[in-house]
Amino acid sequence: MRIIKLNNQIKKRFIFLLIIFACFSASIFLISYSLKDQIAYFVEPTDLKSMDGIENKYLRVGGLVKTNSLKFLDGNWIFEVVDQNQNSVNVVFSKTLPNLVEENKGIIVEGKFIDNIFVAEIVLAKHDENYMPQSAIDKLKEEGKWRGN
Repeated sequence: MRIIKLNNQIKKRFIFLLIIFACFSASIFLISYSLKDQIAYFVEPTDLKSMDGIENKYLRVGGLVKTNSLKFLDGNWIFEVVDQNQNSVNVVFSKTLPNLVEENKGIIVEGKFIDNIFVAEIVLAKHDENYMPQSAIDKLKEEGKWRGN
């Protein structure tokens, strides 16, 4: 049996590459471990039925605001997010809703489930590519350049 001898330069290079790989792996592990509580997984109301352990887990839920569900009670916005399978999630939001939030429009909410109610910390409203802020519309109308409805 013959053993291949490596010269010192190749050994040093190999050890250097192993150290670099170990440092890189350790840094990736530490970064992902420290961010694990900050990652928001996107789910739909249908997916929530099959998930276990969602209580107090930070999630991002998307769908449409259900018709006749958008209400302001006791300083909180209360509404339901529904998906294409007609499964819904009750949402409570204590801050000001974005102007684009309307019934039957797309929405994404970020937050946690507490006692089977989704307590949203962030609400994102979806809009199409034709959206223009009201201030821009008013300015175009004032200048006589508005061509919309």
